[in-house]
Amino acid sequence: MDRKSTHFLDYLFVLRPILLVPAWTMLLVGYCRAQGHLSITLELPGKFWLAMLIYSGLMGAVYIVNQIFDVETDRLNKKLFLVAEGYVNKKAISLEAIVFFLGALVIGFWRFSALFGIIITLSGILGLLYSVPPFKFKGKPFLDMLANGLGYGLLAFAAGWISAGRDNSNVWLFSIPYVLAVSAVYLNTTIPDYSSDKATGNITTGVFMGIKATRWLALAVMLGSLLFSIHLKDYLCLAAAGAALPLFVMAVISANMKWTMLSYQAGSLMLVILAGLLFPIYIPILIATFLALKFYHKWRFGMDYPKFADRA
Repeated sequence: MDRKSTHFLDYLFVLRPILLVPAWTMLLVGYCRAQGHLSITLELPGKFWLAMLIYSGLMGAVYIVNQIFDVETDRLNKKLFLVAEGYVNKKAISLEAIVFFLGALVIGFWRFSALFGIIITLSGILGLLYSVPPFKFKGKPFLDMLANGLGYGLLAFAAGWISAGRDNSNVWLFSIPYVLAVSAVYLNTTIPDYSSDKATGNITTGVFMGIKATRWLALAVMLGSLLFSIHLKDYLCLAAAGAALPLFVMAVISANMKWTMLSYQAGSLMLVILAGLLFPIYIPILIATFLALKFYHKWRFGMDYPKFADRA
């Protein structure tokens, strides 16, 4: 790889489009739950698309900040090399992050309710606290799990809910199964990076508890998601958690890295698939994102990315 060459597309893909998929999915899930029933929806209102655009800019900015502060860890993990290996200028991406971050907040308050503005503000703050010292929730046990669970399962979910224009009084209650599901998935993602996180002083929940205990906690939290889904009659999360739970069980029984990675990859993928079935327009967006990532990495660096076996 030639570190001296830079392309304008690097400044687009440094936003980490692959990580926008979980945020988009939770926005759709929140929108769906606000409707109060499961049904195939062929069209989505302009308000939702604007909310999705705002959230994409906000999260993209947060992902840039995350990479800036995690250069050493990313080098050890041999991933996210655009920043870690100097393909993009740090001053330029810092300015990019500021523009996207502030732009998302301004448009959010301007075009939506104050509650929506507060939610995306909290999302942005939580995202920054996740990476920026001295807070750096990413390197603090349980705070890392809560930041992911609340960031995606509550705040992104709530943003999607509000974009539907429905009553907001129950949004916090109905987010619980998703907070738990995201937390469970996150816990198992800390396991492949156990050694590098420990070496760089990032005391994640996985490092703090150890691999075996983390697998058990992830299983328990996913089971909690399933039980809350039943209690709240959330058949969408019930299907996703029900499909993921056997994989979390196998991760515990086998103590195998393959099953651990399958648990969070396939578990996450199930909710994405269900969102695509309910909102068919989401499918071409996912395909376009995947193909764009494939083309960019192959053309730019000769890499086959993304692949299902990847940990990103």
